[in-house]
Order: sequence, then structure tokens, then C-alpha cells
Amino acid sequence: MNLKPFEAVPPLDGAGQDLPHLSGPAAAIRQVLAAHFVRECPHVLEIGGHLRPVTGYLTHAPLSVTSIDPKTAEHEAEELNGRPCRVRHIARKFQDVELDYAPRSYGLVLLGYSLKPFGRREPLGELLFSLVDNAKVVVIDYSPQVDRAVSQVPAILARPALANHCSFELKLDDPEIGDTPFARRRFHVLHPSGKAA
Repeated sequence: MNLKPFEAVPPLDGAGQDLPHLSGPAAAIRQVLAAHFVRECPHVLEIGGHLRPVTGYLTHAPLSVTSIDPKTAEHEAEELNGRPCRVRHIARKFQDVELDYAPRSYGLVLLGYSLKPFGRREPLGELLFSLVDNAKVVVIDYSPQVDRAVSQVPAILARPALANHCSFELKLDDPEIGDTPFARRRFHVLHPSGKAA
């Protein structure tokens, strides 16, 4: 792997090569919001960063950033924004990556949530729920018109270890996506509830 500094310059051109809703003028709004909500987290774990990981939008100095998505460009670096940080972009399914975070040490980012099964393993299961339950902050964004997301997100929101910090709906007035199901978004930020999972 090529180890080089990762500069926080969001890739706009060509970012939505296979998904046009990732390349329009409003495409970065979700990442900017997620970066804001995980700014107190020493580690950031993103599942589903696709071609536009949250890494380039982070403004704080985390110790590590890991973005996992089969379509992400593989990347490793030891700096982020000129500061020491272990950056890893891993082109695999999250179920196939070994992760070892101390409880409440990381922010979990799930933008464009729409996880698919991995072989015989369902996306909602012990591994994902463990990551969700032990996060310091969970940020979820999804389209309410994507059936897979609508059927799975309520199970995450109902986890007893989490409480809603805030939630809101976004309407992205972007000509690139205006007539698609991706213009309307639901955004949730969850914090630990103090209750056991």
C-alpha cells in the first residue's frame, strides 16, 4: 500500500461514477454533517463510504480513521490534515474485516445506509449490533425510499444501548438527484443511553 498523507480535499469530480447522486453539488452535505458529529471521537469507523469516504471531511485530529466499503479506493496513510493519524480505506465488506476498538472510543458513520447480505450472513447481526452498541456516537443517513434501508434502520434505532441525540430530514435541492429517491434523506445521531445492550 502507498503510505502518504491524506489531505482533507473532498473529491467532487467523478465521485459518482456509478451513482450520480454522489457527484452533484449537494453530495458532500451528508459527510460534512457526519464529520461534525464525530469530532469528539478519537477513532472514526465508517461502513459504506463508497467513493466518497468521510475522511476528507474530518476537521479534528483523530488517532485513526477506517472506511470500509467494497467500492472504496484502497488507501493507507499515517497522517490526516498534517497530523499523525492511521488512515485506512479498505475495499471489502465490513463483515470480512477484523476490528478491535475499545468501547466508546469511536464514532460509527453509516452514510447512505443500505447494507446487503454478505454470503449467508445478514447485514443486521451480532457484528453490526456490537459495533453500534459500543460506539461513542452513531451517525446514520439513508433514503426513506430505499426499501432495504427502511426495513433495517429501525432495528438499529431501537438498540437499548443507544438514545437519539438528534434526527432530521434533508431535502437536497440538487439538479443531479432531484428526480431520484436520493434527494430526500433521514439523518439520525445516536449516543449511549446508559442502558446495557
